[in-house]
Amino acid sequence: MIGTRVAGAWILAMLAGGCAAHAEQAPLMSVLIKPGKVDTATARGDVDVTLAFPAASVAAGGPLLSMGMFTPGLARPQQLLQLKVSDDAGEVPMREGAPVNASPGPAQGGPKQWTPERPVQGQVVVQYRLLAENIPALSGGPPTALRVDGDAISAVGGSLIMTPALQGDHRIDLRWDTTAMGPGTEGVSSYGDGDVSLPAGPLARLSRAVYMAGTLEREPASGAGAFSAVWVKGQPPFDPRPAMQWTARLHSAMSQFFHDEAEPPYRVFMRHNPMNAGGGAALTHSFIITYGTGVTGQSIQSILGHEMTHTWTAADIGKWYSEGNAVFYQALIPWRAGLITADEYLTDLNETAYRYFTNALRDTPEDQVVPRFWEDTRIRVLPYDRGAMYFAVLNGKVVRVSGGKRSMDDLIRTMIQREREGQPITEAVWLDLLRAELGEEGPAVHASMMAGGLMLPASEDFGPCFRRVVQRMPQFDLGFDNASFLSNPKVIQGLKPDSQAARAGLRNGDQVSYAVALDALQGDLSRTLDLQVTRDGETFPLSYRPRGAEVDAYQWERVPHATDPACR
Repeated sequence: MIGTRVAGAWILAMLAGGCAAHAEQAPLMSVLIKPGKVDTATARGDVDVTLAFPAASVAAGGPLLSMGMFTPGLARPQQLLQLKVSDDAGEVPMREGAPVNASPGPAQGGPKQWTPERPVQGQVVVQYRLLAENIPALSGGPPTALRVDGDAISAVGGSLIMTPALQGDHRIDLRWDTTAMGPGTEGVSSYGDGDVSLPAGPLARLSRAVYMAGTLEREPASGAGAFSAVWVKGQPPFDPRPAMQWTARLHSAMSQFFHDEAEPPYRVFMRHNPMNAGGGAALTHSFIITYGTGVTGQSIQSILGHEMTHTWTAADIGKWYSEGNAVFYQALIPWRAGLITADEYLTDLNETAYRYFTNALRDTPEDQVVPRFWEDTRIRVLPYDRGAMYFAVLNGKVVRVSGGKRSMDDLIRTMIQREREGQPITEAVWLDLLRAELGEEGPAVHASMMAGGLMLPASEDFGPCFRRVVQRMPQFDLGFDNASFLSNPKVIQGLKPDSQAARAGLRNGDQVSYAVALDALQGDLSRTLDLQVTRDGETFPLSYRPRGAEVDAYQWERVPHATDPACR
């Protein structure tokens, strides 16, 4: 199966290295990724992965391997074609288990587990093959699954590399073999080009990285410097270089803003996304940015700023924190750095404000957001929009209480410094920081936000050059039950007779498909929802603006005669 001459020689070398690793402080785990040739006509291929690790001792039926096989938003799980496990005693029969923490519904759940049918001892070699294909998307989801673009494959590690049930830190040797893909192909990851060796650390690093192999292009072309971007040759349909050059300048500015001693390495991976194009995913020293319908180099600058902020500010204490501060800073830091104008900053601010203040579900408590994250786009954007307004409210209070000597920047930098020093980053720590700045008013604002309370910044909270105004603005409204977009196929139900969807000619029972990003669509009044409708055996296009009743919404405008330098 996977044991070709190359892979076989590699396994022997890794086993020998594993024995030598006993003398080292941390044991060695080795990973070989060997993609096959991609059939560009069908967008299908396969990937062989071989893992080798020492000193395993697992009882029969105990956990040995796990990997995420299902990505929310996709029609079905990815396919494991072959699996072979061996230890010192030879081949180990394996049993496939149900997903861990499985949630209701078809093809749902967490990582899948594989358990041995007999005890496992000593050196372990795991060989498996995954089918690389573009599983149809039913709705928005994270752009992390194993997929094909052109002659290349890419994935986030959680969908590509099995995680052994090993304790403690490990050194990792990551190797590529792209021979079968053809001449001129290469493998790259968040950790660098080609083969890399990682020092002792958690195995979870492999799951939080991006992997891409094929015929690739870069910016800068040399790949030199702290920042680099990589994409499949011939894609995307626009030249990404200007946007990536802008992003390189932003990375340098953010590194300075967050007080790095030296600019850290960072890589952007570009992938196609048939649903919610223009979004991304932040990962180790890198992020994925997606392209597709309606996406241009200029249009992705906002999400580039957003995802890059995660490099410094992400903390596992809630989406309100990681996503909220990323939206708060996504245009603020570029503006301060002179990379965008005050008017461009204002446009970004008002899009967030419009989406939040007109959101019919904006009072959804934070503890309901994650369970319903992929259920409704209006809930999915809440930690982004409400979180950003929450940070703006706090920033205004800190600035006023301190007489302009302190701001949200100081609190976020304190959190970052704690992480650098290995200190805990928790919600309780954040509340203590708020309490130190604002007394009990700080935790009170936080409690209100978590309960779904309105986060309304004061008129001057975005600086002396902007003031708050009230405008009548239409709410985002699909015009039918949101559940229509969660089924496979998508069938319209609960059509509102007086909605824009009904006026455009949509009917209950219509089967539809779409490729527009609903999250972005909510904030852009000018964009239409473009559907392909199938009715009575015929398919035709249908477009409309998904808007409903007008409500009062808060926006910000320029103060007359305010100059850009003074605004910053």
